[in-house]
This record gives sequence, C-alpha cells and structure tokens, in this order.
Amino acid sequence: MTTAVSYMLKSSTNQTLGALKGVLAKGAAHAGSIKCEETAMLAQRLYPDMFATPRQVQIACDTAARGAARLAEVDMPNFPDTEQTFQDLITRCQKAIDFVNFIDDASIDATASKTLQIPMGQVTMPMTGQVYLSSFILPNLHFHASMAYGLLRMQGVPVGKRDYLMPA
Repeated sequence: MTTAVSYMLKSSTNQTLGALKGVLAKGAAHAGSIKCEETAMLAQRLYPDMFATPRQVQIACDTAARGAARLAEVDMPNFPDTEQTFQDLITRCQKAIDFVNFIDDASIDATASKTLQIPMGQVTMPMTGQVYLSSFILPNLHFHASMAYGLLRMQGVPVGKRDYLMPA
C-alpha cells in the first residue's frame, strides 16, 4: 500500500511548520525574558554566508506552499518577505499551513506519477510529483525548519527535540 502524496505533504507541513510556530513562540518569550531586542535575536547566523532565522522560516514556508501549488498545478501563493518579528514569522507559518491544507487532495495526488517540470535556478528538472515531494519539498522543508530551530537554540532559547517534533 502506498501513502498518498497529499497526505505526506499535508501531514509533514502541519507537523513541521506547526512545531516551528511553537519554537518561534518560545523564541519570543525568551527574548522578552532576557530583555533582548527581537531583531537582534532574529539577525543571528551560524556563519556569515548562511541565512538568519527570518529567511530560514520564509524558505521553509515557501517550500511547502509553492511545492503544494506545483503539485496541484495551481497558482503560486504570494507571500512577501516582510517579516521582522517572531509574531510575523508565526503568522507566515500559519499562512503556509492554511494554503497547503486548502488545496484539494485529488489535485495533488493526480501528479504523483505525472512528470512535472520543476524550475531549479537556471534549469528545469523533470520529475514526478512523488519524486518532487520526497527529494525536494520534504528535505528542504526540514532543512530550513531545523536551521531556524538551531539558530534559536544557539541563543539559549529553551527548546528541545520534542519542540521540533510536536506542533504547537
């Protein structure tokens, strides 16, 4: 028995972005408790050429939402990258969750075996919907969510593995 592409996409999005909302809420609480400006905490990077927390969250959200749109062959959502606070980022996560869950399962599942043309920078990669989900959407969603988690943990936000795994 195979698991539907729509189920994998929606359950992973709900879990990962739901948990990221909780991690971000704990980040906001921690910034307040140590009297640190949110912008200073959000600006931290692991290394100068890596993205800070807001961009990590934006990419995680865009990966799920734009991936869902490509799989369902519907118009891409437009989420401007304007978030500057923890609450803005939490709202961004919820918008992405809502968009993914709004898409009809049958539309997503219809492309599981269909070859899609996925833009990757200057090239377009042909891959089935199932391969696109398993080799691009999910790894990128988890990578960027875990980077956001790591950036906040590095600054003393009291989060652990359970926070990363359990939706808020």
